[in-house]
Amino acid sequence: MDLPLYLYHSPLLSDFALLPYPPTNVTFPSSYSLFDEEPWVFAGREQQDIDGEALELHSFYSSSRNDIQTTTDTLEALNSKGGNYIDMGSAGWIVSEPPTSSDVRYAPLSLTYSDEREDAATGPMNFGDFNAILNAEDAFRTKSRILGWAPVGTGSVALSETFPSAGGADCPVKCEKGESSFNAIYRVGSDDVMNSSPGGRNFLAAMKAAGDVVQGYDSELEPEAGTKVHVSFEYFCCQTDDEMEVILDVLSGTEWEPQSIKFDKVETRIDSLESDGTTVKHYSICVFLDSESNEKMMTWVGQIEDAIEDRGVKLKKRRRQQEPYHSTLVVVDGRSFPVEDAMRRINNLIKPGTWTGGETLDLTKPQF
Repeated sequence: MDLPLYLYHSPLLSDFALLPYPPTNVTFPSSYSLFDEEPWVFAGREQQDIDGEALELHSFYSSSRNDIQTTTDTLEALNSKGGNYIDMGSAGWIVSEPPTSSDVRYAPLSLTYSDEREDAATGPMNFGDFNAILNAEDAFRTKSRILGWAPVGTGSVALSETFPSAGGADCPVKCEKGESSFNAIYRVGSDDVMNSSPGGRNFLAAMKAAGDVVQGYDSELEPEAGTKVHVSFEYFCCQTDDEMEVILDVLSGTEWEPQSIKFDKVETRIDSLESDGTTVKHYSICVFLDSESNEKMMTWVGQIEDAIEDRGVKLKKRRRQQEPYHSTLVVVDGRSFPVEDAMRRINNLIKPGTWTGGETLDLTKPQF
């Protein structure tokens, strides 16, 4: 799936358009400009490029509404609601459901409407993001629908590596009877050694500043701050009580070596579907470690995992198969919270790589 789709915007025509190419046969084509010079998602060029149920995106244009709409609907279905749209051609192929075992990051493509603008906008964004771009509270309707899923471009909204986390954090399958999951966690905010170091103080201050940005959108949200700030060392997925006993024994006997890390930037992961199997709302906005620090942590946790498996316990999901190391900032309802806009503001406020200032954060010993 290598067909890039770009988000175009025409302030003159009050129109957003997700397209693989600049619009041409429309009114005032020169009024459309790239909202972002990088692609927002990728689509397949042909149906055979899709692994799973393939859905074709088409772009349609209505001269009476000055609206370009990219959707999986047919021309007949679209025009049954008015607008006298014409078919501008294929915009590529997407998949109906997100793969649960793929190294490729997927994002939901949502279609949301604005009655006052007569605009139907498609993208890896919700109505809150489009309203935030326009600096308008209610330009787009609160209700939207997911057309399908596509590999992400520069936008950071994506499935977690272990979507749908059915057995607990980063555990993609539901646990069987007699199995459970638990975490080993670095309590950065409450540990006196970690929170008092220069890197720790800088990181906690950055998390507070990022949390203030989040609360600027929704004051009822409670971002991770102060003593709540943490980095999960390991997610033990669906192990039996006897296996857990061995795991805890290994952890207790480990000589914990401090690991010096730095953070990169804020990204988002979609953790799971709701119980209806279709609703997507659980979005985690996280600060991820930089690649060097993440590899250091993966090497360290791998040594612990080897020691556990040497004791005869087969781990269901090793840490390297799960999400990269991160600190969760906040969990939001991705159907309404302006995820992309919030991430842009946070990453502009706290530049990638500066979350601990010029220092490193030393992770000492996790709690388990």
